[in-house]
Amino acid sequence: MSLFDFARGPGLHWAPVIMVAGCFWRATDFAIRRGEPDLYWARKQFHVPNRRWQIDSYAMHAGLLIVLFGFAPHILFVHELTGIEWPSLPIAIVLFAAAISIAAMIAVLVHRVMDPAPSIFSAFDDFFTWSAVFIAMLTGLMCYPHVGGAPIARPFAMLLTVHLLAVELLMVWLPFGKLIHVAFMPMLRAAVTVRQLVGGNR
Repeated sequence: MSLFDFARGPGLHWAPVIMVAGCFWRATDFAIRRGEPDLYWARKQFHVPNRRWQIDSYAMHAGLLIVLFGFAPHILFVHELTGIEWPSLPIAIVLFAAAISIAAMIAVLVHRVMDPAPSIFSAFDDFFTWSAVFIAMLTGLMCYPHVGGAPIARPFAMLLTVHLLAVELLMVWLPFGKLIHVAFMPMLRAAVTVRQLVGGNR
């Protein structure tokens, strides 16, 4: 079995399974947790240190969400797994969002590297997640058939393999790192608020 066959076969099958199981485990752990109720990502919300970082961060997240939920092949993948589908966005909007997101990610990385002050945003988890997301975004953009019906870089199979493996790595990593805030932040914030209200009324 080639790496390409693995990426579009067993890898694409097991990565969502591990992601869902891991998210269920993290949700269960949070639900039964005793002790510090104000978890880091719930406390952080979307707070970032300054206005420039805010712009870059929001552009990065918005672009990622548009690409993730607006690109037709992504919607088809979700439909094959769950039976759920929704209308896709025009490809021009998706490609523009991908380009903006990649530029914003580079700006965020430069800011982190150049900032001399220690930062809670610069742990191994942050750089590992950044690398996986950046590779997935860049290879996805590069292997999309642009002008003339061909990808802008070759070989196509290699680009698609790297793209799929990066996406699958993100799926597996999502429940176990800070990336979990993408899925859990609204739920965590609501749960923390409820806990604080209940604790304050005692």
